[in-house]
This record gives sequence, C-alpha cells and structure tokens, in this order.
Amino acid sequence: MERVFFAAALLAIVGSSACSPAFKDKRTPSGDFCSDMPIVPAGQEPDREYHRLQPIQSDPKARTEAERLESLRKAACNIDADGVIEAVNEEVRGDNAQYAMVSSGTAVIWLHHKEAAEKPMGTIAPRRQPVPIGASPGTDVAPAPDPGSVPDTAPAVAAPVPTVAAPVAAPSGRSRRPVTKVTKPLGAALPSQ
Repeated sequence: MERVFFAAALLAIVGSSACSPAFKDKRTPSGDFCSDMPIVPAGQEPDREYHRLQPIQSDPKARTEAERLESLRKAACNIDADGVIEAVNEEVRGDNAQYAMVSSGTAVIWLHHKEAAEKPMGTIAPRRQPVPIGASPGTDVAPAPDPGSVPDTAPAVAAPVPTVAAPVAAPSGRSRRPVTKVTKPLGAALPSQ
C-alpha cells in the first residue's frame, strides 16, 4: 500500500513539473515574458503602481550577477509576479560556514499596465427603436430622423391589431353558458358588461 502511495506521489510531482512550460516561455500576469521581468534596485521607485506579494531571494548556488538575476526572476515568476522591487545583493552564510552572495527583493504585481494609457469613456450606443405593439418582431421599423433634419415623408403608422373573440369550452360535467374570451391590444379599454 505504501508503494502505491509513493508511486502516485512521485508521478504527481514528475507530471506537474513536466507539464509546466520552460522558464523562457512563461509569462507574467501582465503578459511580458518572465525572462524580461523588470527588476528595480533598492533606492529607485518603480514608474507604475504596484501591490507587494512577498519577499523573494535568489538561489544561493548562483555565482554570477546574471545567474542571481535569472534566479530572482524565476522565484518571482513562480509566484505569478509582474516584477521585483527593492532588489539588493547581500551576503548570507551557507551550510558549510562560507559566505555566499544572493540577490533579494520584493515580488510585486502592477496595478496599471504601462501601455494602458488613459482612455476617454466611449459614447453610449444609440437606443434601439421601440417596436410598435402588434408588429411582428422581424418587421423593420423606420429609423428615427436626426433631430436637426426635417423628414420628407410622413411617418409610417402601424396597422391596428384585430380583436379576437374565441369561445372557451365549459368545464366538463357542468352546464353553463359558453364564456367568450376577449383579447385586446395593450392599452385598449375593455368593454363594460
């Protein structure tokens, strides 16, 4: 039983890492490649609004500055960050009592994207013309004229809807006079009894 559980756990770990794209193909939430993620050094303010996610650190095994920056970008990309701010290089003591250089910073997401300029609010779409009562839904209605123009023809009038009188059968087992159901167009007055 333990072997089955161990095999399932191993398969889950290998399967999840095999399905994820390579670092060079991953993208940030704002759409940039993770390998091009901006890193803002400590002492400089980013040019966009941001929300802090969490502190991150590069891999202590990264020896050169380029490796530390790539490791810092990978750490930020793993938590779906858009960038790193307050980035610094610092020495940390390793497992074998030797000092190593690491890069650290704070992973952030941008609140407003750089290329998203302020856009004026769009105009409201014109209202749909009402369909007269009794007209079939597929019937085209002439568009309303512009307020500044004078119509050259009289507006079309919808044809009146005929009234329908249909006898309604009496419930079974009872002998009553037949009831007539009257339907009228909306807004018309019902006949008085």
